[in-house]
Amino acid sequence: MTRHDLQVAAVATCVLCASPAWAGGDAPRFERLPDGYANGVSDDGSLVVGERFGLGAFAWTLDGVTDLGGTAAVAVGGDGRYVAGNASGASFGDSAGRHDLLTGDWWLLGGLGSTGCDASVSTAYDLTSDGTRCVGLGWDGCSAGAFLWTAGVGIEALPQQGPFSSRADTISGDGTVIGGWDEASNGSRRAAVWRPVPATGGWTQSLVLAGTPGNAAGYGEVNGSNGDGSILVGMADGSSTSTSGAFVLREDTGFELLGLMPSSQFPVVGGALDVTEDGRTVVGFQREGAGGFSSFRATYWSEDTGLVELRDHLESLGVELPAGFTLAAAQSISDDGRVICGWGYEDVIFFPDAWIVVLPAGEPPCPADFDGNATVDGADLALLLVAWGSSDAGVDLDGSGTIDGADLALFLAEWGDCG
Repeated sequence: MTRHDLQVAAVATCVLCASPAWAGGDAPRFERLPDGYANGVSDDGSLVVGERFGLGAFAWTLDGVTDLGGTAAVAVGGDGRYVAGNASGASFGDSAGRHDLLTGDWWLLGGLGSTGCDASVSTAYDLTSDGTRCVGLGWDGCSAGAFLWTAGVGIEALPQQGPFSSRADTISGDGTVIGGWDEASNGSRRAAVWRPVPATGGWTQSLVLAGTPGNAAGYGEVNGSNGDGSILVGMADGSSTSTSGAFVLREDTGFELLGLMPSSQFPVVGGALDVTEDGRTVVGFQREGAGGFSSFRATYWSEDTGLVELRDHLESLGVELPAGFTLAAAQSISDDGRVICGWGYEDVIFFPDAWIVVLPAGEPPCPADFDGNATVDGADLALLLVAWGSSDAGVDLDGSGTIDGADLALFLAEWGDCG
């Protein structure tokens, strides 16, 4: 086994054995990696993946950084085993790929045709929690479209309503909802969602922002999703700044425009890039100005804060950030909101650095939510009963050292949805 193999195995072992309390400690942590982007966080926050110029894809944990080969890593599965990204190979040229951290191998997904418009045949954007499905942009000659790759099936084009291009930017953790954009005949992007059609085994597309305030055509894109696709986030491109910016689309309550922060330069655009599992925290970006004179700010939204600059929020929590370093965009956030990653710059946007923030753990909203699904239910009760009579600290709600009737009483008092 080579040194690289040992490093990859160590990263995989660290991630696959990690617990929800993996970060430990009470102090926030900020790390900056030169010359690159941090693109994706695993569900539990134990692994961050990205790309560094000249070095290719990387995986980051609290123990350090490991090179993965390939050209970029954009997303990581829920258990940290599989990584979606891009690599080059003799068969396909530059292609979307899936990397296996246990074996260190890249599997190239290919394109929608035998060739692309240049050396690239496809680009990956996201994958499911179990790593069996990947989405992105594929090429068939010079025609580009959204693709879905499924293990054992391969790559397929997703349907589109517009006459030109489309792209799949995100897929829910369970693989049932895909989000992205579909290009209209005027060249504008329209926020699109694909859902499976069980009767045919295919997929159907809908334009989810069509008819929202100030946005009859539904211009924008869907960039992020929670585990079952019940919460989607993205960017709305309405007819004015008051109808544009970050949005949340919830299955139960519908469309909510989070909007834009106050701006001193125009034009201004912004959007949401990712969301926590419960939908209570949304991260993204805002860009002001044009071309090389543009400035960026990473954004943060919660019901308590509203839409604010991420830097201001982190500093209010005691995170020490480098003076003069701009957090440009928050690309991804862990399910519990404790780990955020993205890219930034010091002087000009052309020299980006990757960054990662790890926030300390607070008191869990539901100590009895043993399986972490934001609900105290029968599955948690089963875990309590399995531990009955033991000293399992993870289930010992009253801290007595024994799982007994007192713990059951506290458990039943928390029954139902967390929060």
